[in-house]
Amino acid sequence: MAPNPEAIRNLFGNLSSPDTQKDFFNSVSDNVDWWIVGHTPMSGSYSSKQDFLDATFQVLNKKVLGGPLKLRIVNVVGGGDSDWATVEMEAIDAKCKNGMTYDMRYCWMVRFGSTGMIEQVRAYLDTDLLARAIEQHK
Repeated sequence: MAPNPEAIRNLFGNLSSPDTQKDFFNSVSDNVDWWIVGHTPMSGSYSSKQDFLDATFQVLNKKVLGGPLKLRIVNVVGGGDSDWATVEMEAIDAKCKNGMTYDMRYCWMVRFGSTGMIEQVRAYLDTDLLARAIEQHK
């Protein structure tokens, strides 16, 4: 059973600031099954939280974006009686180091385990924008 939508909104709200992102990731299982749609360098499956962070947030924050990635919640669907919830998010004022606007939108389908930890994520996003941003910052 997942937390209710308000609790999910509060949890994902931690992604809006680099200072609180660790609070979100503390609720993600170390052995999370995280899959990212598409055929970008970041697309594919990750079998641990650290592998996901190293291949995505760390790369974006250090090589691609002009500042840390911050996400704003647009919508939360599900939770409560279902193990699954879907969270729609958008990047907050994100720009790439070369000045390109990184107006990314994300849709993460998350499954909560019996302990309340996020155990599975299916991430959908604008893979064309991601691929262009990565390619321009090699």
